[in-house]
Amino acid sequence: MSASNSEDATTLIRRSLERELGLLEMKKRLTQEEIKEFEHQYGMDSTEFIKRFEAGKLSNSQDSFEWWGLLKGLGAIEKEIKKARAVLYS
Repeated sequence: MSASNSEDATTLIRRSLERELGLLEMKKRLTQEEIKEFEHQYGMDSTEFIKRFEAGKLSNSQDSFEWWGLLKGLGAIEKEIKKARAVLYS
């Protein structure tokens, strides 16, 4: 592979990773908005919710499982964002 092709490949990979980072950040914002809706609806923050849910002090409603899933998903999204930034900005 020539130097020019190598530079082209690097540029392509960088742009792809930047695009992916943008999508992840948008997904994070949307997930956070959904979480805030649950917090407002149930009058408790997510820290309190997760403590009570994992201790079995809340009902096993669809909303509880959805809220829990959003919180776990948010953590996974944040890890992916951290990895993408580490690659892009190192």
